Amino acid sequence: MKTVVLVLVALLVPLGVRGAEPPAVQQAPAAAPAPKEKPKAKAKAGPKKLKPGAVDVTLPFPPAVLTGDGNLECSISDKENGHQKLTITYGGGLEFDVAVSPIVDGRVTQAGPEKGGSYRFTSHLAKPATAKLPGAGTIILDELETKVAVEMTRYQQPKGQGTELWFTSADMKERGIYVEFAGRGHATNGDQYAFRVNLGPPSKGRGRVKPGSDAYESNAVSKAVFIEAPVTTVVVTTSVEKIAP
Repeated sequence: MKTVVLVLVALLVPLGVRGAEPPAVQQAPAAAPAPKEKPKAKAKAGPKKLKPGAVDVTLPFPPAVLTGDGNLECSISDKENGHQKLTITYGGGLEFDVAVSPIVDGRVTQAGPEKGGSYRFTSHLAKPATAKLPGAGTIILDELETKVAVEMTRYQQPKGQGTELWFTSADMKERGIYVEFAGRGHATNGDQYAFRVNLGPPSKGRGRVKPGSDAYESNAVSKAVFIEAPVTTVVVTTSVEKIAP
């Protein structure tokens, strides 16, 4: 009886190959975010297209500027109400004749008759009053504020330092004069007015100022002046439209 010999053949696998792990899979880099689109600039609105002859009511009218010549009379003290009267002698402008409050923040400097000096003050409307305005007629004054600052190149002071000093328009420094009236008013139909009146260098006039002491700078006790000067009036009008029922 034949004997069958079984031969086992072992397959030897290299240890280095058998223990190796599969290579890691590299991930692709994340895609960069898409750039944000810049917001589109809004188109600038152009001027409204209006029919021929039509008016764009959304655009405010510029203020009215009135020029002329006028006379100013002013007398005022630091104790009692004063008086201011502005009369237009040529051209256009605001006219008024009103009572004003006593001097507010009045100051006087006196360097000497040959060296000159200055004075300044403010005041306000003291009592209800009216004014006249070309194109509007008589308006009721609701507010009137006066601001005055005058420089003098010289003056007369016959009774000495600290007493009343006198001057003429020729003694007033042309670029050292500021006289302003600003305020508001209304007409009987409800229209509102805001105005500012400025006087230029006077062509003729005279005045006097009394300081409170003989110091170089002191309070203003009283002032009186009459001058002829160019007048510029700027007026802004607001009309009230009545809606029919």
